[in-house]
Amino acid sequence: TRNIPHSGHEEILKYLLKFCDHVVVNPIYGLRKKGDVNNFYLKKSFKFLIKNKFFDKVSFFPVICNMIYAGPREALHHLLIRQNLGFDYFTIGRDHAGAYGQYNPSDALKFSKKYSNKFSIKTIFHSGAYFCARCKRTVIRNKHLKHKKNLINISGSEFRNNLKKRKIYKHADKKLQLYLFKSKKNFFIK
Repeated sequence: TRNIPHSGHEEILKYLLKFCDHVVVNPIYGLRKKGDVNNFYLKKSFKFLIKNKFFDKVSFFPVICNMIYAGPREALHHLLIRQNLGFDYFTIGRDHAGAYGQYNPSDALKFSKKYSNKFSIKTIFHSGAYFCARCKRTVIRNKHLKHKKNLINISGSEFRNNLKKRKIYKHADKKLQLYLFKSKKNFFIK
């Protein structure tokens, strides 16, 4: 991920822990576009969640590499990087490595499913996390289709806008947001 985690990211981490004993959050640290979260706050936010919620089940280790924002092709590039680093699994979800709405949010999933068998690393696919208005909780979309009409997108853009205004976003950990708001610096790359 390249974003401060919201409840959707937390749900994805819980989902991944069903496949393995430990999850490594492995973001790209390198040149990224204006408006992305800077590395300091990305690390700070995940360290907060690990310390307070995930404990020894999740680690944070970035990879030094530039983002290309090439959507589907970059998803496979990220998969190859993690394979070369020796990981057993990699996850590809909704809108992987897209930018400015250039790709359909499901393009990376479709493209990666077509070619993932060419890699030795196992791929865990998911269609993103949403808030289920009926269940009143965050769910993984492809595992929660029984209430499909009640699924509300947890918007990373809306969350970033709230962070800019230092306003609490309802689909993110409130304690994490208050912790980040103590800092006077900008959370985003200018």
